[in-house]
Amino acid sequence: MEETKLKEYVAELQKGNMSAFEQVYELCKRSVFYNIYALTKNHELSEDLLHDTFIKFLKEVNNINLDKSIGGYLMVISRNITYDYFKKHNRVVEFDEGLENTEGVVEEKDDSDILLERIKKILKDKEFEIFVLHTVNDMRFEEIAKIKHRPLGTILWAYNNAIKKIRKELADEIS
Repeated sequence: MEETKLKEYVAELQKGNMSAFEQVYELCKRSVFYNIYALTKNHELSEDLLHDTFIKFLKEVNNINLDKSIGGYLMVISRNITYDYFKKHNRVVEFDEGLENTEGVVEEKDDSDILLERIKKILKDKEFEIFVLHTVNDMRFEEIAKIKHRPLGTILWAYNNAIKKIRKELADEIS
């Protein structure tokens, strides 16, 4: 995500220029979606929660501090909305494999989406979330540690562990 652009668009939204919302949505939808998908493992549910995230974002747009990370703010909103959904539906965050249902969804997927889905199968949920926040969202590890409420060392360890798993899996497939 381009944080500078995001801040400009959010400033426009705060002034009442609703046309800036489309720009915010386009810049962030993919990374927010994968942040949610890392938790739900369900494509349709992730799309629903993505929309809920942006609705809440719009409701709170005037309370957003432009000195803070807008991308991080969206990640926290999406995570909280996802957790609230599971609390409301009496589910825990650790899911059965049977809950994953992406069959029958008609959607154009580019190579990066396919690769991210493959990586999702390789990594644990927490590793995937950190991987997405850093690689897709371009968030610094310090920002990730802050929004995840984890020590920086833990975040770095998880990311490095994720990279090793991805390399090993891909090396096994290429060989």
